[in-house]
Amino acid sequence: MTRVIGHVDLDYFYAQVEEVEDSSLKSRPVIVCVFSGRTEDSGVVSTANYVARGFGVHSGMPIALARRKLGGKDPAVIKMDHEKYEVVSGRIMQDLEKEVDLLEPTGIDEAFFDITTSIEGDFGRAQEKAASIKKLLFENEHLTCSIGIGRSKVVAKLASDMAKPGGLMVVAPNGTAAFMSPLSASKLYGVGPKTAAVLDHMGIKTIGDLARLAPAELENHFGRKFSAYLLSASAGTDSDPVVVGLEPTQFSRIITLKRDTRDPREACAQLSEGIDYVHGKLLFLGRTSKTITAIGILNDLSTKTKSRTFEPPTNDLNTIRETTLLLFEELSGVAGKDFRRVGVRVSGFEKMIDQTSLSEFVRPAS
Repeated sequence: MTRVIGHVDLDYFYAQVEEVEDSSLKSRPVIVCVFSGRTEDSGVVSTANYVARGFGVHSGMPIALARRKLGGKDPAVIKMDHEKYEVVSGRIMQDLEKEVDLLEPTGIDEAFFDITTSIEGDFGRAQEKAASIKKLLFENEHLTCSIGIGRSKVVAKLASDMAKPGGLMVVAPNGTAAFMSPLSASKLYGVGPKTAAVLDHMGIKTIGDLARLAPAELENHFGRKFSAYLLSASAGTDSDPVVVGLEPTQFSRIITLKRDTRDPREACAQLSEGIDYVHGKLLFLGRTSKTITAIGILNDLSTKTKSRTFEPPTNDLNTIRETTLLLFEELSGVAGKDFRRVGVRVSGFEKMIDQTSLSEFVRPAS
């Protein structure tokens, strides 16, 4: 059965999250920045929305230069809030896990997925599945994304890039060569500036040029292993799998409340199974958690969090429940709005010390 691999890429993620929280930003240039603190404008642009990009602003640009390009355009210059974006990303990845066979997050705003089994390798059904994923993310988060589908990770990534912004592209197996051949070789997943420069020096301009090379021609420059990858990738036949099960750094569970509320006890009662879930994950992997975080998504779609750190770390269910309730009481007091969705996150993992290990340090009573 031919694999059906997808790549989802959230459009201008950080800036789009800010637009969701404040809808008035959508018509303005928005830049989310990492400030160095040396001067008011020192630092770089992390993400720009498409309005800002229309004026020549892009990621990695110095903030001072971005401000000059946006002079008189009423730009919104926003300090990066990484924790807020991580919370939104966590919710999205949680939703995606339920929709696909395998999910491999590759960043805060993108992931590969495999849907081969669930759609029985049918690329016609892949179109419907990807469209339903886009609809789900927009309904839950009011965020747009681009999705590419193909028979390999390389094809899927190229397709999602071509689908930006907010589009969907399915490349069927029999259309893979026609799709890939005219594209620049530098667009190939895994080809960085140095590799692209060598290929250009060899006269390799397009992916089609690369696919037509004999292995020996590449091996002289890149070695056997990487050359084999370049050739299979350029043909769209690379077999790199979607990888699941990397060591997690956190567990979270977020639910939509049956009705909006400011009552912490009502919110925690509905979140009870989510608390059981993160507790069970800790026990299953033999981990304790240093930090417990309560996550509140308000009825204006803004996200608020409160955290508490423990020393020593804990995986006690009652402690997690009581702490989550206390944190929601704090959130409710400062938020000033009803909760629409609520969640709990445990992070800062350490391995449990079991009874056998402890006994090594305890002298038996004489």
